[in-house]
Amino acid sequence: MQVIREGKEKFESLNINIYVLEIFFIIFNIVSIFVKTLYLQYTIKLQAPPFSLTGDISKFIILSTIILVLAAALLAQRKSIISLFILNILTSFVLFSDALYGRYYGIPLTIPMLYQIGFVGDISQSIFSLIKIKDFVFIIDIPVLGFFIYFLRTNIHEKLKSSQIIRNIGIIAIMVLSLIIFTFYGKNVDTTRHAYERKNIAKDFGTLYFHAYDIYDFAKQKIARNTSLKEDEKEIIREVYAGKDKDTSKYFGTERDKNLIVIQVEAMQGFVADLLIEGEEVTPFLNGLKNNSFYFNNIYHQVAGGNTSDAEFMLNNSLYPAAVGAVNYLYPLNEYLTLADILNEEGYRSRVFHSYDSSFWNREAVYRNFDYEKFYSINDFNLDEKKGWALSDDSFFKQALDISRDKGKFFSFLITLSSHHPYDAFTDIDLKTGDFEDTQLGNYLKSMNYVDMAIKNLFDDLREKNLLEDTIIVIYGDHSGLYQDQRGLLEKLLELDGSNLDWNMIQKVPLWIFNGQDGEGRTIEKTGGQIDILPTVLDLMGLSHPYALGESLLNDKPGYVVKRDGTVILEGYYYDNQEKVLYDIESKKAVEDSSVMSIISEKQKELVVSDLILKKDLLKNDKLSEIIK
Repeated sequence: MQVIREGKEKFESLNINIYVLEIFFIIFNIVSIFVKTLYLQYTIKLQAPPFSLTGDISKFIILSTIILVLAAALLAQRKSIISLFILNILTSFVLFSDALYGRYYGIPLTIPMLYQIGFVGDISQSIFSLIKIKDFVFIIDIPVLGFFIYFLRTNIHEKLKSSQIIRNIGIIAIMVLSLIIFTFYGKNVDTTRHAYERKNIAKDFGTLYFHAYDIYDFAKQKIARNTSLKEDEKEIIREVYAGKDKDTSKYFGTERDKNLIVIQVEAMQGFVADLLIEGEEVTPFLNGLKNNSFYFNNIYHQVAGGNTSDAEFMLNNSLYPAAVGAVNYLYPLNEYLTLADILNEEGYRSRVFHSYDSSFWNREAVYRNFDYEKFYSINDFNLDEKKGWALSDDSFFKQALDISRDKGKFFSFLITLSSHHPYDAFTDIDLKTGDFEDTQLGNYLKSMNYVDMAIKNLFDDLREKNLLEDTIIVIYGDHSGLYQDQRGLLEKLLELDGSNLDWNMIQKVPLWIFNGQDGEGRTIEKTGGQIDILPTVLDLMGLSHPYALGESLLNDKPGYVVKRDGTVILEGYYYDNQEKVLYDIESKKAVEDSSVMSIISEKQKELVVSDLILKKDLLKNDKLSEIIK
């Protein structure tokens, strides 16, 4: 003890200038946090080996670290050294938590996941297995800093002199320069990938930037949510819901208490149904399924920036996707009344399945909030057969059904993946595509042929397990599979005239609702969209959704669809909101009709209402119910 006391006195007697000490702490913390963050990038596989200090990610991390540490020093002023020490501890804790969570889910922690703190239950049994010896890097520097602070605390509390202004100007100058350099390098990053996988933000810019963006995004949504509705906004909400059809169809309740399987097929467009190529059907099983199903051949996709996740959102909520970005990222913590919520109340066990990373499109957070019992992602499947991006649809269906079939009624939402762009995993499929062989279009048709086979095998499996007659099976496409770069080939295949109207009108998805081997087969040509699938399914099950913006496709009311860009399709008319032109579908000519335009203006109000529900979280605490009652 005497030795320690003497050592302490010697350290305290050192005449160390406070600014020299502060510069030491700043540099030490920058290096320390940089090393920890870079280690995190590799340990949760945001970056692939080999480990490198010279890659682009290192530039972004060091610049982010400089900005973070200098901001703490600037804000703290007189107690900057203590503040830097606390910052180091807090950052180390966050990064260590990111490491544990990221090794399990593949993404750093986000604020939505912290709100849904139940995730701990998923990994609590595995938490010790997730810790590695190398994680010592997160704490190895903290005792060193603590040592200096303890023995030099007399110097640390020395009052700062007039050179404080010079210090602050220097800090601000370095921060601004770092920000400029970060922005300069950031222009070379393809940020379009961030829209569908927020993990890519951490991959491209580092975990520190990822957390800063997450906090900013959360705060922005929180502010928007807490502003009051205007009276004219309330009136639009009342007007739209007053116009919703409350009548049920003649099929109401005909499929009551049956199991429900919903299959969202990746990239399946409506034109593949009944399509012949070189004399062969592309989807022979699904074509035949129309004999025992309601088949809807005039359903337009309504996805926007959220793409596949938008289709999932509409299926679960019958609300429109966000105008910009993905609902799954913008409003993951909103309160919703989902299909799972409604069926859970009826005694169903609701589960969702997708054989890819749970963080993709923020599904892990979203599906907890949608009240599914469990979201089964890639870590929950036996990867016994790969096709495309991950597990083959054929194996995916088999494994999902084995999990689903237990005692009692079940609802299983199956999101396929095999037929994902660019379709180059299907060159071995035995389907002759003639002039389109070895093209993306030809491979796309082969991918649809493969999906058709996988769905047939699922039906056979259901039949063998005596589940087919007791199960409603909904099958639909999520979005377009071929885009402008393939337009010429597709127009050749479908013999289109090359007009924008023709191209826009094939942006449809097929929809089958199987209702038993002895069920009524009926093709319904009513115009509709993906937002209508939920109320249609509930109609058959004898249930309803009070806040659905879609309507049952089985009622006798004329159909319509509102696309996210404001385009409206009515029976016989197509209004292109980008061109601001109304087309007569039969003649394909532009027309002027004020009465039709009046209807279109009314339909477009649904987008406003949906946006208000999302931005203001109106389903929380019955706020929407209070407005429309």
